[in-house]
Amino acid sequence: MILTGRKKKILEAIIEDYITTAEPVGSRTLAKNYNLGISPATIRNEMSDLEEMGYLEQPHTSAGRIPSDRGYRAYVNEILTNRHKNRTGEGILYLRSLNNGGIEKLLKEVLKIISDVTEYTSIALTPYTVERTIKQVEFLQFNDYSAVVVLVTDSGAIKSTIVKFSNVISSKMIDTLNLHFNRLLKGQSLDKIDEKTVEEIRRSINLPIDVGWLVDVIKNSLISDVETEILLEGTTNFFKFPEYRDIDRVKTILSFFEDTKMIVEMLMPYVNDDISITIGSENKFDEVKDCSIITVTYNIKGKNAGAISIIGPKRMNYDKVINIMDEVGVRLNRILTDYLYGE
Repeated sequence: MILTGRKKKILEAIIEDYITTAEPVGSRTLAKNYNLGISPATIRNEMSDLEEMGYLEQPHTSAGRIPSDRGYRAYVNEILTNRHKNRTGEGILYLRSLNNGGIEKLLKEVLKIISDVTEYTSIALTPYTVERTIKQVEFLQFNDYSAVVVLVTDSGAIKSTIVKFSNVISSKMIDTLNLHFNRLLKGQSLDKIDEKTVEEIRRSINLPIDVGWLVDVIKNSLISDVETEILLEGTTNFFKFPEYRDIDRVKTILSFFEDTKMIVEMLMPYVNDDISITIGSENKFDEVKDCSIITVTYNIKGKNAGAISIIGPKRMNYDKVINIMDEVGVRLNRILTDYLYGE
């Protein structure tokens, strides 16, 4: 079934109502509060279709529906994208007023502002060193389904990781991986390994292997050679949300915030993206499978230097946060370049 204009409108209304109320949404609520121009019976039928298509879920204790991860993704990709195309000049202009005092202090002030404005938790990766380059990548067969990935960097560091494949791998496949991964990754630094690189490797090897996953394994090995710190603001904001009245869920998210290595590993794959949005099950770690994370990178003189993220429940006000984070990325780039180079 295609997500028609009418279904999109109903999905949009359900998501925005659920963001506001945190309560499952029923057809009567939609008919009463939203000018959809159709009867409650028609709305119910459309909601059933949306549930069948995987965009909505029905909690066992309620007759209403809530958005699924797929529903949120459609909302971000298909509905909000069109809204933001026509927006200019909206944002938190007072970022301009931030004073000098060191990059860490500047980032802390930015985190405080966006955490206060959004009421979510904000995270920053401080400027990191991305000059470490790959000297060699070596795949060594471990057994029929596993290999050891050995990474040697120009700093002399040697990292090894065991990877498991879903299909049987042969020695010929290992040779192919070694040939093309080294051809395309040797001499590359973390900030130069992007989706274009992944696509080149994928075309070169032409094997039933998830190349993007293997590249992420190698990038994560480089991360431990990168010097960065984690800054956090508004960690207790999670206590405000009904989803986190359960003490176990609170403990889970707080333990995540205490694990700096996990945070770095989660955010580093997105340091080459202007803005990235991961929703629920799209997140790498179980601790944040109930969260959405919106990340922007900041740069200094055009070179990626770090990242700032907003993390909150999946029932996040995506429209507001995306608008703010777009603005933060642009203004922070300008502020940091002016601060360091006086331009």
